[in-house]
Amino acid sequence: MNTDVHPAVAALVLILTAVAVGVWMWGSGAAARLGGPAELNIGPDGHSYVQIQNYLVEHDEAGAFLRTHDLGAMDVEVFLGGYAFFSNGDILLRRGPDPRSFMDNLRAYGRETNRNTIVPGDLSSGLFRCNLDTLACERFGEAWIDFKAAYGVFIDWQTDEVYFSDTTRHLLRKYSATGVELAPPVSGFQFPNQLMLFDGQLLVADTNHHVIRRLEPQSSTYGDDVDRKDVVPATAKTAQQTWPSHFARVGEEWWVNNMQTGMNNGGIYVFDSDWEYLRRVDLPPGADPISVVAVGDTVWVSDWNNDLVRRFSTTGEALASLESAGLETILTDSRQERLKFTLLSYSGVGLVVFLLLALLVRAFALSMNRKS
Repeated sequence: MNTDVHPAVAALVLILTAVAVGVWMWGSGAAARLGGPAELNIGPDGHSYVQIQNYLVEHDEAGAFLRTHDLGAMDVEVFLGGYAFFSNGDILLRRGPDPRSFMDNLRAYGRETNRNTIVPGDLSSGLFRCNLDTLACERFGEAWIDFKAAYGVFIDWQTDEVYFSDTTRHLLRKYSATGVELAPPVSGFQFPNQLMLFDGQLLVADTNHHVIRRLEPQSSTYGDDVDRKDVVPATAKTAQQTWPSHFARVGEEWWVNNMQTGMNNGGIYVFDSDWEYLRRVDLPPGADPISVVAVGDTVWVSDWNNDLVRRFSTTGEALASLESAGLETILTDSRQERLKFTLLSYSGVGLVVFLLLALLVRAFALSMNRKS
């Protein structure tokens, strides 16, 4: 058959196939980026926040919807990394576009260390302290800081000191409320994620070491090891959920999200106050938990793939999912956009199938002509 195909036709088929594959990849990627609820947080006023795409959806202490904050109004073009609140209610987050190149993403997927500088390439990008009411922002740090990739952040409301897990550089950092570095970066981690102060110690999910580490938070001894707790029980290993990323203190227990290798489809595992394993929270098949936070007498778990904030009692019984008018408005628009991009990606697949069928028909026709 190859000898009967004109070179120009073959070249055209190859070009169209490449275009079709490109359309499929672009459409699939665009649909995937319209994810569901991700990072959950509590403000100093007790209000709970759900981050979804480029929005923060705010709820009161009882979980009732209050308002939606469009982060684009503060020049956040793509939400990247974590966020946290200062004691006065200001929020710390990253402004600007997504600076990651294809190669940056490829290296991150290959679990390689991020070698890029933390100095912003554009002074309008980087970490900023913003007021959600006035939308006024000021740069965080005299030296200007921009992690440009995944990071976790925790702010101590007693001092407003800021703790970062610089995830892709495998470091912990500590700054004052104005962004002055208070201690040298601490190494020895593998993709650290969520961190928090509890009972005078700094807890960090050391994801690729499969442990929760407890460290000294004081600037003079910052990062000194206290101990580390294995949070991957046998049942988690069986489910291939071995990568702790998020955790929460729930009453006298610890709830930990152990993810699978692709950092998705995790499971929630519960430990006592001494980190002895107790039980696994029952999640339905296909659940994709991200963040975990205690809200009053309930526990919220964001489910990225299923467009839900799941709710549980503190003993682990499933409750009705969060009902939030603000969240549902965003999700309604997201579903429409996802459908559009999914149809576009299918059009690329359809074009490839059409080209293959056309070649088969042409080859069959040529074969019949030769026989006649």
